[in-house]
Amino acid sequence: MKAAVLDQFGSVEVMQVRDVPRPAIGAGQILAEVYATSINPIDWKMREGQMAARYGDDFPMILGWDCSGIVAEVGEGVTEFTVGDEILARSDVGTGRCYAECAALNTRTVVHKPRGLSYGEAASIPLVGLTAINGLQKCAGLQPGQRVLIIGASGGVGTLAVQIAKNMGACVTGVCSGKNTALVASLGADAVIDYTQQNPLATAEPYDIVYDTVGACQYDEAKQALVSEGIYLTLVPVPGIEFFIPGQTQRELGKGYFVAWTPTATDLQILVDWAEQGKLRPVIDSEFSLDEIREAHMRSQTERAAGKIIVNVRKK
Repeated sequence: MKAAVLDQFGSVEVMQVRDVPRPAIGAGQILAEVYATSINPIDWKMREGQMAARYGDDFPMILGWDCSGIVAEVGEGVTEFTVGDEILARSDVGTGRCYAECAALNTRTVVHKPRGLSYGEAASIPLVGLTAINGLQKCAGLQPGQRVLIIGASGGVGTLAVQIAKNMGACVTGVCSGKNTALVASLGADAVIDYTQQNPLATAEPYDIVYDTVGACQYDEAKQALVSEGIYLTLVPVPGIEFFIPGQTQRELGKGYFVAWTPTATDLQILVDWAEQGKLRPVIDSEFSLDEIREAHMRSQTERAAGKIIVNVRKK
């Protein structure tokens, strides 16, 4: 099978698309024929070696956390999936390993793909959607009627965070550049701030939650825009915050947290249900083939993508 492989850390030039052995599966796993995957910033950070302390340096390495495709094989004990099922997943196997024509997946992070979603749309949801819902629901404890400021509202996490917050009953203000304000408004944001024209933290009515999906501000800055018991969330560690791990960390009001989480099919199913109901719309910035994986990484590293960058691994 073809896969995008790293033999060392470095620039996009270290990624090589070549033939590698098809992965074997064990009990509780499925083998998926991957039709699409997507690019997340963690992918190129891993490629550069920034995440080696966490994910190691075992080469050859295949990246890619998001997957959509068709079940090709089922392992021992698997009853919820059969060969031919359409699925989407957030891989929790090694370094993800979805930049490949086939991927071994643990069923605990796999759900059935809705018929109404293309493979590309399905692959755009898992990692960013799970990041958004875990942050807003489990970490911040978002309640209906609360005011939420989402910084980076036009990005991969941000476009879904806006919609998830609205689905949870929040009053949402999105922050993005002027060229993306119409997009963010179309996702349901009650207000949109162009950060090139206005300081998004300057507000007469403070927010209950500030979700900084791009690491644009510091915790001390964000606190100025929060109510006294408000919570600041970020995907980029900054001074003054704590790590929040659902099920382990006791949430405290008035604090700042780095959002950490474990992927589960239960959370992913919530997102899929919303997508089926028309309450969650994937936003696609651009699409590439597996042979164009370097260009896809380069697009992500501009940090200007509106929505998700899709890699079509197989022709439909």
